[in-house]
Amino acid sequence: MNFGPSTTQRGEANGLTVFGRVHLLYVSVEVNGNKVKALVDSGAQATIMSPACAEACGIMRLVDKRFAGIAKGVGTANIIGRVHSAPIKIGRMFLPSSFTVMEGKAVELLLGLDMLKRHQACIDLTRDMLIIQGEEVRFLGEADIPKEAEEALEEEPTLPGPAGTTIGQKTGAVSAPSEAGPSTSAPQPTPGATTAPSRADPATPEFPAEHIDQLMALGFPREAAINALQATGGNVEFAAGLLFGA
Repeated sequence: MNFGPSTTQRGEANGLTVFGRVHLLYVSVEVNGNKVKALVDSGAQATIMSPACAEACGIMRLVDKRFAGIAKGVGTANIIGRVHSAPIKIGRMFLPSSFTVMEGKAVELLLGLDMLKRHQACIDLTRDMLIIQGEEVRFLGEADIPKEAEEALEEEPTLPGPAGTTIGQKTGAVSAPSEAGPSTSAPQPTPGATTAPSRADPATPEFPAEHIDQLMALGFPREAAINALQATGGNVEFAAGLLFGA
């Protein structure tokens, strides 16, 4: 399972548990001559820009509002529309990009997996760089990272997700299961009571094929569609909102 951005890391040394802060990956880019600090998130399906950033960059006129709507799920977010093509300057290169303009995000611009794969980008954590078509762009240091974005991820309310994960109600970020969970002792059945049937194997789809097809028609892989349906109890609209907010 692919977890979303996290700002904490747990390690162990000499029997001691150590917690350290892990900062998100940002690069400085330009959109229509306007400098933007973009979050690089390979765990996000799509590239997303906030309406405020689109206004500041002067590209709201390029938004195709036929793609407007409401993403419903863990919270709701207004989808303003989609920009089909706009150049983004990364390093010395101008790269064509398409992205969704959506409200409710804690970052101005999120470079998702669609753009990273399109331009064959590589996240090099050893050298702390984003390498894209041979161009090396260093990630921003701690002092230059937008603090409000990290605080939003840390402080936002969450809902329980599948397999013990938690899902951010505003950003849709999925966090790894916490080890400090509820007691593992299972309640004992009442004598004579009928035992409820066990839940089917998660690997086997429990949802109508048309529901999975609807989500795949939005551009998401089958596995992601099934995971989203499992996380939202089979609600197609909520699952779509979760996938768009990932």
